[in-house]
Amino acid sequence: MKLTPVIALGCLLLVSCDRSPKHEAPADPASAKAGVATAVVTPTADPLTTDQLTALAFRTAWGGPPPIERNEGTGNQTDTRTYRSGKLIAREAGRYALISDGQGGEGHVNSGSLSIHYLQRTGDSFTRMGSWPGFLVSGTFGNPPQWKIRTDLTPSPTLVAEAGGTWQGYSCTWAHVIELTPDEPVVRIDQIPTSYSDGGAREEGETKSMEGVLIPGQKGKSMRVRYTGDVDATVVYAKVGESYDPVNLLDLPSC
Repeated sequence: MKLTPVIALGCLLLVSCDRSPKHEAPADPASAKAGVATAVVTPTADPLTTDQLTALAFRTAWGGPPPIERNEGTGNQTDTRTYRSGKLIAREAGRYALISDGQGGEGHVNSGSLSIHYLQRTGDSFTRMGSWPGFLVSGTFGNPPQWKIRTDLTPSPTLVAEAGGTWQGYSCTWAHVIELTPDEPVVRIDQIPTSYSDGGAREEGETKSMEGVLIPGQKGKSMRVRYTGDVDATVVYAKVGESYDPVNLLDLPSC
């Protein structure tokens, strides 16, 4: 059969392409000698963003999306608190702690709260391992305690939550020290005075104030609070059983 010029040209080009030299990266001599191809490992990014991961953790912890409303407390201390957000704290072996902020009522006597959940991540899902809703109740005007995670105080990560308020011109704050142990959160110190001011109740020049900063001691055995201002002293807390108790008691001003 006689090929048309167009088909013949196409065949010619195809043959020409087949005969063109190929450029390949030189093989690793050691790999070539052993007959094994060199493996290329490409790191895989987390398919979930931080916001997506937190939203998934919140739904797993609470059994649904925010807002979550709970009646917490007993007797005259009962209050309805609303949980709208949480923050994930990475631990070990795919384990996380979710700290959720609970907003209470709007009155001065109303307190806020912190809830704690332990979660295990497997792929793109979580399993709830422990639940402690309303673990810490503190604060005024319904505001939850302000908190941060520290790793220099106790063997496991430490949740240090601070709350306070102003009463008739006297302002105070207290810190709560909670160790996030592998099995459960444990209150190591219930309340540490961290600030005081009577500036709203006394005349200028007669006021007193102090500030306290929590500083490391011997991890797992002790910690300290350094006070400055009108109180210049250090209080040492030593571990006794499950809690840390003050070794040297000070007469600190309080509300």
